Amino acid sequence: MTRTAQFALVGFFALLGTAAFVQAPPAVGATATAIQPALDGAQIFADRCAACHQAFGQGVAGTFPPLAANPAATDAAYVESIIREGLSGPIEVLGVTYDNTMPAITLTDAEVAAVAAYVTTLAEAPPVDSGSTGTAGPADPVKGLALFVGSTSFSNGGPACAACHVAGTVDALGGPTMGPDLTHALDRLGGEAGMIGWLSTPPSPVMTPIFSEKPLDEQEVVDVVAFLAEASTQTPASNTDFMTVLGLAGTAVLFVGLAIASRGLRRTYVERLRSKP
Repeated sequence: MTRTAQFALVGFFALLGTAAFVQAPPAVGATATAIQPALDGAQIFADRCAACHQAFGQGVAGTFPPLAANPAATDAAYVESIIREGLSGPIEVLGVTYDNTMPAITLTDAEVAAVAAYVTTLAEAPPVDSGSTGTAGPADPVKGLALFVGSTSFSNGGPACAACHVAGTVDALGGPTMGPDLTHALDRLGGEAGMIGWLSTPPSPVMTPIFSEKPLDEQEVVDVVAFLAEASTQTPASNTDFMTVLGLAGTAVLFVGLAIASRGLRRTYVERLRSKP
């Protein structure tokens, strides 16, 4: 075979291989699609919905309707419409009337579908016990204040609320806070019942890992809520960040001192130069 024929044959097979590569679907295409992480509807629910409807969809009696065993919530399309458009006005769920407003939630279409699918699984499950046994005694706002600021420790070792929050006249000792002001938390959560439900099973991403291991007991919950109810009537403390103010003032004094000292050194150096013969 001549050299020209050899080159032609090599070229033909190279062209054939290129055409097969272009036409054939990538071998890893299906695998790449399969390993795309599915949106976690349960996690989206925990982040965006559980603060009101609670971690397991049990709701808060008279304030936030339950999703567990809720026949209306078995319809994914209906759930998606409520997520997108919100809902207001009285509704009846499992024989209880709820008259509150749920605002529309901003999520992507994929996120809406994922959380709606998760809600339908809650709706198809039996009712969830909120965990309350009704054994708590009368609410005591004084004890609640002591628990909030940490002068009395929670029985299961959870951190004091004031480690992250302020409420009413309880300030942050002139420093910044990690969590939101709880002065009007009861208004945001639908009153004492909503706050009790929230503290019984805290749904926030920060509180859940802490208090799932160290939950508040029922008496502690009602006492803290009683304190927060009183705090909602108080004028919030001035949360001026005195630590930052003092730090800035100290820095300013330091720079002024350095400027004065450097001018003194500069004069001394100039005088030393002039004193040379």
